[in-house]
Amino acid sequence: MTRSRPRSAHVVFHRMLRVSHKHSLRAVLLCKRTLDAPIYPAYWSLFGGRIEPGERPKQAALREVQEELGITSNKIGLADLCDVSVSRADGSHTARYFSSVLDLDMDCLTLRRSPQEAKVEGHGLGWFTAEEIHHLLVCPEHRIAIARFFQRNGP
Repeated sequence: MTRSRPRSAHVVFHRMLRVSHKHSLRAVLLCKRTLDAPIYPAYWSLFGGRIEPGERPKQAALREVQEELGITSNKIGLADLCDVSVSRADGSHTARYFSSVLDLDMDCLTLRRSPQEAKVEGHGLGWFTAEEIHHLLVCPEHRIAIARFFQRNGP
């Protein structure tokens, strides 16, 4: 079976959150989509987007993170996570997911304006544990990738 070329690339940013002097929990960074988002408005999502012609998935993920969060590629070490099949009205495609440690507090993170539309990509950010994510409205394909991340890395 041949894998189809991915059409989008996304990053599962993660870090450990200290919950007590003895315990920490792994958390994933999510962005709350705007109410006027073309798909999944008001859902929580990962960072990433379309792969441009001539771009490799990893390059696309790094470009999207730079555009959305202003974080440069030298601060991110992407590791392959998984591919997820995505179904849309215009057909199916594959989305490639990567993971990366991002040990930044909320006060260091800011959503950037989309260069094409001159608007902010989302209207909220948050670090969420596996249990918290379970209760959020998350884009379905992102939920699959996040579940695979926690299966591999633990809570």
